[in-house]
Amino acid sequence: MSIVKFSAPQKKVLKSRKPLTLFMAGQRSGKSHLMGFKSGIFVSNAPKIRGMIAANTYQQLTQSTMRAVKKVWKDNFGFTEYHPRGNPNGHYVVNQKPPLYFQAFEKFDNYHGIISFVNGAVIFCASLKNYMAHDGKEIGWAELDETKDTKEEALKAVILARLSQPGLLYHKETLNIDYIEDVENPEDYIEYNPCCINTSPAVGVVKWLTDMFKLPEHDVEILKKVTDPEDFFYLETDTQSICISSTYHNAHNLPKNYIDTRLAELSEGEGLKYIFGYPFGRSGEAFYRNFEKLKHVQPVQYNRYLPIHLTFDFNSKPYMTLLAAQVVSDDKKKTLSIQVFKEYCLASPYNSTEAVCDHFKEDYVVFNPTVFYYGDASGDYRQAGSGDHTQFDTVRTELRPFLVSSSDKVPKANKRVLNRRDFLDKILEDKLIIDYRGERYTVQLVFDPSCEKLIEDFQWLKEDIDGKLKEKVKDTETKVTYEKLGHTSDALEYLVVELLEDYYDK
Repeated sequence: MSIVKFSAPQKKVLKSRKPLTLFMAGQRSGKSHLMGFKSGIFVSNAPKIRGMIAANTYQQLTQSTMRAVKKVWKDNFGFTEYHPRGNPNGHYVVNQKPPLYFQAFEKFDNYHGIISFVNGAVIFCASLKNYMAHDGKEIGWAELDETKDTKEEALKAVILARLSQPGLLYHKETLNIDYIEDVENPEDYIEYNPCCINTSPAVGVVKWLTDMFKLPEHDVEILKKVTDPEDFFYLETDTQSICISSTYHNAHNLPKNYIDTRLAELSEGEGLKYIFGYPFGRSGEAFYRNFEKLKHVQPVQYNRYLPIHLTFDFNSKPYMTLLAAQVVSDDKKKTLSIQVFKEYCLASPYNSTEAVCDHFKEDYVVFNPTVFYYGDASGDYRQAGSGDHTQFDTVRTELRPFLVSSSDKVPKANKRVLNRRDFLDKILEDKLIIDYRGERYTVQLVFDPSCEKLIEDFQWLKEDIDGKLKEKVKDTETKVTYEKLGHTSDALEYLVVELLEDYYDK
């Protein structure tokens, strides 16, 4: 038998003892392999408990799901299919009455769609396209494949309702699967009837499935987790286990360039679903239509020999915003990249202009950089009760050692929000070509993964009639109402449109 090596997400699903488990993962993530291993455990440890392995269609069941499951049975449990001449010592038969020497805890008039094992175990193989054909069957466990294509009533009205056979147990400490008649101390066990949904995300969102597991409540965290090749999303409630992961976790079982090749073939949305296992699509109301996390979020290294471009947004709630960027040219690729390498989004008590400047200085004073600064034009308006003092006066005071005569890039008035957005969308789409040193260069935007608030803005900010839909939320402790999103993207827009003013609106 082969040595079993499970990925971290597979281990979580394998150890789940909740009544309902969701294993949603990218293509070729080993979902069917895990179904084979789990079903093999049920067959071995609790043969008197009837199980079900189901897929959306009969073709999918026979050509994909069961093909993978049977391979696991053979490789990891030594189970082979019986044949009177070719394999008389086989362990199971499919769609036929079992040989007389097979143990039988019950008999059926018709064995179509039934796998019978030598130890008496029975598994119903089911296509959920004609789900009412399975009404009336009593089972103790179920493994469902690609449930994204299944109707809601097939799962809720038939499969979950059939999970009622008593006697399947797991040990409270070891989690070992067993049968009630085979254990000496039943009080050390918990009885359950598990159903595991194994699926990749659908092309469109399957609302009933995402609602069943309350996935919309965790959409931001899911996206953040699954797009990190080293991480995945896992959550347990009283009755559910939810595991969402990418194909990267099964890369050791795939051809070397499989994932990179697939991502090159797919759009961002397709890549998020088919490789990263992300169950949602970006909203059609997204403010930045051309932002692609996989493309625009990349590690950025600070270059001590280039000037730093700082840009401010002066809202103090939920935080004061300062972004640090550099402009990097690549003469070989003919690109000019605006690379945001650091964000300072400081909440109370550090939500002041002076505080964000202090934090920047603590990090970069050792490099003695040349600094250019940008931001909201209103930051140069006089503050009530402060005489002629403005927010940018504080900036100029705090950053004086790093400024040159041309450092001030603050406009007299802010440009229109939707015009700024359209300009950034043009850059995000690689369609802004500028004249740089007498040659044509493509302008690009890149955000370091550490700039979480900025990435969140570009990923989740929605469009309103006149600009950004800045959802207002209330702090539960201070009762202060503030705009949840929009601050970091405002700051970046101020920088980009002034830095490239010669090409703005052209």
